[in-house]
Amino acid sequence: MNNPDRYVQYTDYGYDENGGRKRGPGVGGWIAIGILAVFLISIFSIVGTCKRTYNDMVDMEEDVNLAFANVQNVMQSRIEKIPDLVKVADEAAEHLETIYADISAGRASLSAASTPEELDAANAQMTENINQFLAVVENYPTITASQQYSALMDSIEGAANRILVAREDYNIAVSNYNRTVRHFPGNILANMFGFEEMEEFEADEAANNSSVVDFGD
Repeated sequence: MNNPDRYVQYTDYGYDENGGRKRGPGVGGWIAIGILAVFLISIFSIVGTCKRTYNDMVDMEEDVNLAFANVQNVMQSRIEKIPDLVKVADEAAEHLETIYADISAGRASLSAASTPEELDAANAQMTENINQFLAVVENYPTITASQQYSALMDSIEGAANRILVAREDYNIAVSNYNRTVRHFPGNILANMFGFEEMEEFEADEAANNSSVVDFGD
């Protein structure tokens, strides 16, 4: 006859009521399996979160780089109007040679800029050169009265406005990226993989002075 005490003693360890060994795990075994399952689910969840965060940082970094390139392109597009202005202003050509040389040098500075601070400095100098150029041209009414000159001026002003919009778009992209880099678990991944906070364009008068001077009547 089976000993009941044997059943009580060994049930939790995988024995049935007749004293025979169970084919499946006992209660303790199920608990261990449950703990292991929870552990594995937690690991997979953490890995998944880290993977998504890493991919988000890569995407946001690319968005920032693209926004920076867009600012450069808009600033360059304003400079590209200057040769056309020079053709229109051939009457004043001898007075514009030095200024035009400075503008050409400014284009190289814009292309070489790698930070918002450098780009703002190059753009501020470019704006000053363009204003000097226009100040000379304004002394020649026959030039400023032409439709071609007016169209080019409208284009230059439009580019100046697009610069402000592009700067704002860049700052938004940088803000989103920096928040991800600072927040958990992004801060851990950023330290591991070398993601660093990026610099925004400063919202001061010098940085925002993209517009040319109005020489209107």
